[in-house]
Order: sequence, then C-alpha cells, then structure tokens
Amino acid sequence: MLKGILNVNKEKGISSARVVSLVRRALGMKKVGHTGTLDLEASGVLPIVIGKATRVSDYMMTKDKVYETELILGAKTDTLDAAGKIIAKSDKVVSRYEFIEAMNTFKGEIEQIPPMYSALKVNGKKLYDLARDGIEIERKRRKVKVYDIDLLDFAFPQATIRVTCSKGTYIRTLVDDIGEKLGTLAYVNELKRVRVGDLDVKDAINSEDILKIAKKDLLKKLYPVDFALKDFEKIVLDKKYLENLVNGQLVEVADRFDKTVRVYAGEDFIGLGENYKENDKSFLKMEKVFYEREDKNI
Repeated sequence: MLKGILNVNKEKGISSARVVSLVRRALGMKKVGHTGTLDLEASGVLPIVIGKATRVSDYMMTKDKVYETELILGAKTDTLDAAGKIIAKSDKVVSRYEFIEAMNTFKGEIEQIPPMYSALKVNGKKLYDLARDGIEIERKRRKVKVYDIDLLDFAFPQATIRVTCSKGTYIRTLVDDIGEKLGTLAYVNELKRVRVGDLDVKDAINSEDILKIAKKDLLKKLYPVDFALKDFEKIVLDKKYLENLVNGQLVEVADRFDKTVRVYAGEDFIGLGENYKENDKSFLKMEKVFYEREDKNI
C-alpha cells in the first residue's frame, strides 16, 4: 500500500488544505494530510503525509523549524502581517545595533500569546474565525523555544531574520514582540519556512508543480515513513521475528533500554517499540506498528 512523506514547498497565497487536495488528485488516493497548517500568506516547507504515514503526523509536528522572515519596523497590522490593515504607526528610527540587541533577548525559552489571526482552536473555534467576526478573546501564554536568531539583512525600516525554533512558535508574534522591545512597532512582510526537521525547502516540490509531475515521478520523491522517526534509537532484529513483531507478540531481546525505539526485522521497518521486563528477562513490545502485510507476503 502506498505510503510516505512528500516534501512540498507551499506557495504564498494558497492554503495548506489546498496542497493536500492537490496531492490527493495527483496520487488518486484519499488518505493524505499535512503536519500542521502553514499560514496562507507564508510559503515554504509543508510536509505531506500519505497513506499509513499519516500516523507519523504527531511526530512531524514536534520537529524543530527554521523560518526566514522580512519584517517592517514602524507599523503594526491587525493580523501582524502584510495581509492585514495598519492599525498603528511609530516614527521611531532604530539602528542595526539596537535591533540586534533587542533580537538577541528572545533567544532561549520565551512565552508567547498566540495571535488572534491563527488556526489555534479555543473551545472548538478557530481564532481567525472569531477575529474575522470582530471578536477578541483572552489567550493563554505558551512557552516555546527560540534556539537561534540571525540577522540576515538590515536597511531600516526593513530587516530580514532567520529563526530556528520549537513547535508552536509564532513568528508573527515574535516580530511583534521585537518591535515592542525596541519601543516601536513591527509586522511580518514576508515569511518562509525553510526547514522542518530534516526536510529542507531546497529539496521540496513546488505546490504549483504537483499536478504537472507524472505520478511515477512523484512517487520517487516520497520519503519512507521511518524518515520522520530518526530521532528514535534503531534496533534491528533477525528477519525471522517479522511476523511476531507485526502481530504484536513479545520478542525476547538481550539488551534493556528505557526509551522508545525504531524496530526493524532485517531491513524491514516495523514500527516503534518499548522494553518490557518480566521475570528478569527483557522483551521488545511493539507500541505502534507501521508495517503492512501488503508490503511483503508474510
């Protein structure tokens, strides 16, 4: 059965749901999803999961991300990006040195208030739907991590930065907070996600090309399911245990381990397993099986 991960470069101006629809049409299958919405006005890496690979969505969402964003100083919009209307202005001039000093204060663990114009749900309703109706509600602060911020270009009132961050980080909020730290205002003019985990935009298929590529060539672009799980330690057992593992049977192993591991029977990826101890013996217990019998006759 067809399954895998497709690295797509979503163009600015189309929705993440639209990209999923394009892949469904190109491959002729329904079981397709994405691993977290990328803003309509943003571009860049949007991992698409296909078939049984949809089960790794949660793991893909936890991956660190890298963004490049051009921001404008001296103004604020209601959406915190260029798609919104300007609601405030500032005449303060900021130097390159001042910008770097302010920017660097946001490295490490920080707290953010999610923007109203976001896909985050509160009480079952998406914030941007409420915002479009003129409703603003209180949002809880959330802790995120900014591993690094680099200044790529500065020519007041414009600046371009590269941000490496954890899941859940809102770049629009970060830019707004930098503006506030500087005693002025700021909003995102352009936003591009250049990396999600090990998926780089340089290797991505442009969303506008999805329907132009032959299905057989598109399939060659798929990453295997275990590509998304490389953070887990790998354990390889003899091929003779394949059926036992697929059927969820315990398999005795020599080593004891405390963390969830990637399990293989020979070269075949089976899924994620954990250590199970009984009567001083150590067993491997499958927690999530990705292998399908259609992959091979067993």
